[in-house]
Amino acid sequence: MKHQHGITLIELIVVIVILGVLAITALPRFINFGSDAKIASLDSVASQIEATVQMVKAKALVKGLRVSASNPGDQVEYLVDFGFGRSEVDWRNLCPESLAELGDNMQLSDFIDIGPDSLLSSRVNNQYTLIGFELPSAGQPTDQGCYLIYDSFGDPICNVTVVTVDC
Repeated sequence: MKHQHGITLIELIVVIVILGVLAITALPRFINFGSDAKIASLDSVASQIEATVQMVKAKALVKGLRVSASNPGDQVEYLVDFGFGRSEVDWRNLCPESLAELGDNMQLSDFIDIGPDSLLSSRVNNQYTLIGFELPSAGQPTDQGCYLIYDSFGDPICNVTVVTVDC
């Protein structure tokens, strides 16, 4: 008689249990990679916005613009020319407005390299630029979603806030 060697039912069950325990402990770590990647992307875009704000402010100061305590009415002086387009800065803080009303041809998102194949989307109005993966449907900032908020009207400084609740 020949003895046949194989896997017993007990050995098979032990292997399945071990794989189940490994999956339970390792799976949450793999799931968080997607969330971490989204947050890292938003942090990168936020850094680009902050660098853009500093560049625009410096250009506005070189032009001779100064922060005003009240709305000057005619804000045509608050346009900064970059050679490839003009951007309006806010009189409260000299930050680039998200979307200006003076017929300038640039908005804040024109300074940022999101890439044509990016999963990021954006919504823009005069005060806010929202860029991210899950934006509020109304286009106004909330504390829900996975996106960043650029508030160009911040007083005394413009603000960049990253919302990661739903990342």
